Amino acid sequence: MEALKWTKTAPAKTAWQQMPLGPGIYKYYLTGGLPKNVEWPAELQPLKRGGLIYVGRATNLRSRARHHDTQTSKSTFRRSLAAVLGLQAQWHGRSAHPRLTDTDEELLSVWMASNLGTSFCVFQDTDSMAGIEDAMRAELRPPFNRDGLTPEQLHVSTVTTVANRNALRDKG
Repeated sequence: MEALKWTKTAPAKTAWQQMPLGPGIYKYYLTGGLPKNVEWPAELQPLKRGGLIYVGRATNLRSRARHHDTQTSKSTFRRSLAAVLGLQAQWHGRSAHPRLTDTDEELLSVWMASNLGTSFCVFQDTDSMAGIEDAMRAELRPPFNRDGLTPEQLHVSTVTTVANRNALRDKG
């Protein structure tokens, strides 16, 4: 496999706005910090500034940007961040996933813009993209990929599942 060519890590909102149409893999890094009220368990590997927290792929990077930028109901990563940050999701209509209130969507978007960086690798050959993403997730084990490979991933999965369950209970 040839070496992947990644863009320089840039603030998430800026990086997504500069993406071309087309497929690729993206990485999120924690470039700031978690809010003071977030209780990341002491027994887990701490989330460190500059640390990789998520790896994903998209058949069209530009359209995927909209999901991560504003639509929690369409982004597993955003739902996980919202749950860990303690933002409350709500179920609306027949949605398959909960979404945040408009106020909490804005809070999450502002926090992401201030505290996350993104890097991309654009692909011409999409056939190998899924395998490369899977290999990266298995090797790097980013805590917000809910693969269940690490205590950190299990923590994020559990917190997100509980938040989703609470949102569904509150709907009823």
